[in-house]
Amino acid sequence: MNPLFQTLADLYGKSALRKRDFTIDYEKFLRLASAGDGDERELAENALRLAESESGGVFRIDRHRKSGLPMTLRLSAEGGEEWLFSKIGRTNPTREREELARYFQQCAERSIPEKWVAAWKDWCASLASRAMSGASLQPFSKTGNHELMDALTGVLNWQGESLIRYASARICGDSKRLQALESRLVTALGEITGESSLEAFGILHKPRSANLHGPLVLEIGGSRIDFSALPGTYTLSETNIAEARHISTAARICLTVENEDVFMELAKRNPGALLIQTSFPGSAVRRLIARLPEMDFHHFGDSDPAGFDILRDLREKTGRNFRPILMGHRPSPQPVPLTEMEHETLSRLIANPSMEDLRHTMQCMIASGDKGRFEQESLPVERVFPVLLGESGVDKYSATH
Repeated sequence: MNPLFQTLADLYGKSALRKRDFTIDYEKFLRLASAGDGDERELAENALRLAESESGGVFRIDRHRKSGLPMTLRLSAEGGEEWLFSKIGRTNPTREREELARYFQQCAERSIPEKWVAAWKDWCASLASRAMSGASLQPFSKTGNHELMDALTGVLNWQGESLIRYASARICGDSKRLQALESRLVTALGEITGESSLEAFGILHKPRSANLHGPLVLEIGGSRIDFSALPGTYTLSETNIAEARHISTAARICLTVENEDVFMELAKRNPGALLIQTSFPGSAVRRLIARLPEMDFHHFGDSDPAGFDILRDLREKTGRNFRPILMGHRPSPQPVPLTEMEHETLSRLIANPSMEDLRHTMQCMIASGDKGRFEQESLPVERVFPVLLGESGVDKYSATH
């Protein structure tokens, strides 16, 4: 394979699809081909002249009308591409695009769950059209698409719930491939189904579970399991929560805690509340909260836009009136500027009726331009339970304390 014409083919392949001749400056091309001077230049110019004479007119060297010096290399729109790629023994881009479009058309006939068949066919047709036009194929590329497409159909057809490495071994034959492909898979899944995570298809990075501390009783089958006596934190899988015939608690107060480190410190000092560690609540946490009796619900999280958004999510997804604890704006000695995205988040939350009680706090944050000392770790954990008891309006944390 002549590297000179390999370079020309690479440059042609990177150019936009065109119905006109492909041209490139003569001197620029020689430099790009590492043949700008010396013996390399002489050999390259000889090869270019020979190719011009043998091309049947589809490859030409345009010369200055007076001096005769070479000015431009020109590959004809008619026949030039086929001649060039035949010369270097490669499939020409037009044929590659046709083959790729045909591949995506064939993929449209793969077996996909009925609820996504129409969207799948439309998506494959769009990929085929983009392939023919030379447009971006993200998350696919011009080559190496079979593995991604096989993984994608495997995810769409996955049944039940499994951890990602097990699913990866079954789908890809390699326990680590799904994680390597995850960002591209999520892009494709979002375009097809509107779902933007593998978890939505039952493929989990970790089991669906809730981390807790405090009094809780589960009745499953004929057994009664009481976690109240446990001094440390414990984890309940969503399966156990779902299978429980009845769930009860002696606690009068439920406190959700955003950050795990703070949750662990509060667990050491818990006087009898039910503590749940969560940021944006997953399905296990939502299921548990839905099954708790009527009680006072509070949330202790970061007092930044993301922390306020977590509180909104808790309220909207559980239907419980979570009240914030120690989540006021605390100005920082060295102001921490809000990002553009954080400004947008605050504006969205201020307009949300469910966040009316924190509207003034968020408006103050915007007015100051300072995110403040927002991390909940910056507050003494010893303050949390006294404030919680005062805010809740009950005289003690649980029926047993």
